[in-house]
Amino acid sequence: MSGKDHSLPDPILTDSDISRDEEKLASVDQSQPEEPEILLSEFNLRSILVLIGSFLALFCSVGFVNAFGIFQEYYSSHILALKSASDISWLGSFNVFCMFGTTIIVGYLNDKHGPRILLASGSLTIVFALFMTSLCKDYYQFFLAQGLLLGLGLAFVFLPSIAVIPRYFTHHRGLAMGIVVSGSSMGGVIWPIALQNFFDSVGFGWGVRISAFMMVPLLGFAILTVRVPMPIAPPSSIRINANISISKQPKPKPDISVIKNPILLLLAAGLFLVYLGLFSPFFYITSWTISLGLDANMGFYMVSIINAASLFGRILPGLWADRIGAYNIMVVSAGLSGVVCMCWTEATSIGGIVVLSLAYGFVSGAVIGLQGACASQIAKPHQYGVVMGFTMSVISIAGLIGSPINGQLLSKWQYLGLSLFSGLAMLLGMLVLILAKLRVNPVFFGKA
Repeated sequence: MSGKDHSLPDPILTDSDISRDEEKLASVDQSQPEEPEILLSEFNLRSILVLIGSFLALFCSVGFVNAFGIFQEYYSSHILALKSASDISWLGSFNVFCMFGTTIIVGYLNDKHGPRILLASGSLTIVFALFMTSLCKDYYQFFLAQGLLLGLGLAFVFLPSIAVIPRYFTHHRGLAMGIVVSGSSMGGVIWPIALQNFFDSVGFGWGVRISAFMMVPLLGFAILTVRVPMPIAPPSSIRINANISISKQPKPKPDISVIKNPILLLLAAGLFLVYLGLFSPFFYITSWTISLGLDANMGFYMVSIINAASLFGRILPGLWADRIGAYNIMVVSAGLSGVVCMCWTEATSIGGIVVLSLAYGFVSGAVIGLQGACASQIAKPHQYGVVMGFTMSVISIAGLIGSPINGQLLSKWQYLGLSLFSGLAMLLGMLVLILAKLRVNPVFFGKA
């Protein structure tokens, strides 16, 4: 058998141990693979279907959360008009907490049972929670339906959809993660516009129910396509010489020892600080526009503008991360996000707010787009779910307390205090992320 023939399965056997069933084959001697074949082999029909399915899952999960600014404004002026901005923001922050906070458990289950069962149960929970939200009248009802139940359903859809990507991609991992996570940005563009039009035309109840119906086929496609790679046998000569039967390989148990890794702890701590302020513009840019007496309709579109820019801010940095390192891009993104956020109150016209929204959406995109790539970089395949789940569980605490803190700052120090707190938190997070980067590669400008 020629060296070229041997190189065909090699990406599967050594591609960051993409499949847990193939890890024991990695020690088998094989000729040096040709780089072009590795790059092309990562994009095949199955991996592309997984990308599309994961993209749609993020569109329906995190993308819907990105539209909470529409709910925030609607609740404050209609159903929950007697509640403060801080009280209403608890609905969104608790939703984010449930979505991220339970991911360490979901990650363990994903590593043990695979994504399909989790995706199916999470999808059913999301649809049911939205139907319950459409019937809510009191604050506690919204808290249970939209805050708690929806958040749990989102976790079961969100984590498996991104944890499967590193199993298919190594050389293009940053780009693949950026494409998948950009589904949340696309959702952040579509859902605010759709919800606002639904609320105006058919009312709140039917608007939320129509959104749930729209998710059914999208989540159904994700359930059918998102799955771990099939184990691929080596060439017959290698299989005979090594006397290995892939089907009889025991599956490694989920391993939680990786959470002691100091790089992972620094990454989680840095992202915790960044997330204290990351979602402030997403949640409050609409109310900021309206508070200035500007066009209210344009204010509602600002959330979509931020997410539209974030779409490119997640894909392009992912491509750059494959060349210069995910940690490097993450550090730059966190720092620029903090700087742009602190300039928030200088935007006092429609044109200025649009520019601010475009700038913030783009520079903040990599924070969300590359957190999975950074976490999986220091883990083995059967640990992907655990490391991503641990990171997001830490982030969930910031998501829980960040928005209410911002709501209190808004009531006392207006939008200046809100922007300064959020921006400084992200800059402090950048400093901690630099420490994590230096643990990966001590050379300051080296790839990491």
